[in-house]
Order: sequence, then C-alpha cells, then structure tokens
Amino acid sequence: MKNGIGDLLREAREARGHSLEDVEKATRIRVKYLEALESGDFGVLPSATQARGFLRNYAQFLGLDAEAVLARYGEAVNKKSFLSLAAPRPKPVEGARSERPTLARARRPRLLSPDLLIAAVVTLGLGSLLLWGGAQLASGLAATPTGTRAPATATPGAGTSAARPDTPTPLPVAASPTVPLPTPLPNYSGVNLIVRAEQRAWLSVKVDGVEVFAGLMVPGASKEFVGQQVVEVATGNGLGTRVIWNGRDQGTLGEIGEVVVRLWTLEGMITPTPTITPIPSKTPRASETP
Repeated sequence: MKNGIGDLLREAREARGHSLEDVEKATRIRVKYLEALESGDFGVLPSATQARGFLRNYAQFLGLDAEAVLARYGEAVNKKSFLSLAAPRPKPVEGARSERPTLARARRPRLLSPDLLIAAVVTLGLGSLLLWGGAQLASGLAATPTGTRAPATATPGAGTSAARPDTPTPLPVAASPTVPLPTPLPNYSGVNLIVRAEQRAWLSVKVDGVEVFAGLMVPGASKEFVGQQVVEVATGNGLGTRVIWNGRDQGTLGEIGEVVVRLWTLEGMITPTPTITPIPSKTPRASETP
C-alpha cells in the first residue's frame, strides 16, 4: 500500500542513522514487520490493532508525531476498503449452462401412470355402487307401515309420590347471641390505689395513717399505693386527679383547683368528716375593787 507512510518512516530512520536491526532492539518490533511498515504492505501484519501499535511505537522512536502517522494510516485503510467495494463484479460467462431446472420445466405436467388410471376407475365404480345402495335402502324404509305406539304404563310409584303432600321444611333456629362474660377483677387482699395526674396537681398520700408521698404530679404521671386498711388521698386539684381503687375507676375527685380529701378502705371510698377545731374563749379580766 503506497501511501507515503512507509517513505516517511524510512527517511526518518535513515536520517538518524539507524538500521532495521537497531530499531528492532529498541522497539521489540521484528524486522519483517518493520520492512512491511516502510513498504506499506500492511497485510503482512498480524492484525489491524497490532499494525496501529507498531506504527505508534515506530513513530515515537523516530521522534515523529504518532497521532498524525495513525491518521494517515486510517485514511489509507479506508481508501483501500472503498476501492475494493467499488470494483466491478465479473460478468457471467456466456453459454454457461445453469444446473438449476427452470420454473417452466419444474411445472411441466406429468402423464398419469397406468396404476393411477386403474385406481381412479375403481374409485369411481365404488362410489356409484354406494350411491345406488343408499337409494334402495331409503325407498325400503319409506314403504314400511308405521306401527301403533303402545300406551305408556304409569309407574305406581310415581303417582303415589306425586299425591303426597309436601313436607314443610323446618325453619332454621336462630342462634342465640353470645353474651360476653365480664372480665373478672383480680382478687385484692388489701387496698390497692393507683393515682393518675390528668393535670398538674399537688398530692399527699397516707397509707394506714403514714404519709408516704407528698409532692407535685405532672400530667400523665401515675403512682400506686397499697395498704392493709386505708389509703388517704389529699389533692389541691380535684379535676386533675384520677383514682383507680382495686381495679375500679373512681374518676376524678372534683373540680379544677378544688382541694379534696378522700379515703379508700376495703369496702370502698369514704369521705372523712371534717373536724371543727374549738376556738378558745377569752377569760374576762377581774375588775379591780376600789
């Protein structure tokens, strides 16, 4: 392939005073491939990819622009491919005889063999015989008189079963609704009290006469107290204090901001009787005797 690339490589090598053997030692490219590159005979190279690699290494060794050399190589390869595609195809030799039978010859009708003629005659004869026999059978059936049809005998079981009155279908019995049983409350041996704060409330709790808690409870807080005889609850906000006694909700104790005192025993809630503290009377002074 004379494209100028080989001349460029050869002139650059000779200008630098290198032999092909020197280039082989430096680039590891065999001499026969170097000769193919300089002569433009790229078909000797193993593949197009290796040809591009050889050109790049050879051009870099000689100090040439490797990309420009590869571009010229690509143009040369594309031009060769175009010329091979544009080459005219050889014309078929006149007088050559085609081995394929023509369509007219393939469709030429063949003469019937004697065996086929005999089979066709036998088939026609059998068909005529079958048609004649069918006509005779149909005429014989039409001449036969129709017999008297015997009356149908009634089955005694059928009449008896028809005369029976319909048995009434029993109505389904509605199932009685299941009444859910109340969940039994746990058995408490003493006084179990749970105090929950619905609002902010100051609280004081005494268990069997001993104060066990005194302080402020915030909304959502809860405390549990267990006594043997009695649990006393005093709150500064009746609406903000809820009590559950032995598993039974007692509700809130009063109104908002109301001071409430309640006691719970084994029998339930009791309200303590307020005690009135007696007011001491003033002792009159003795009058002085003149």
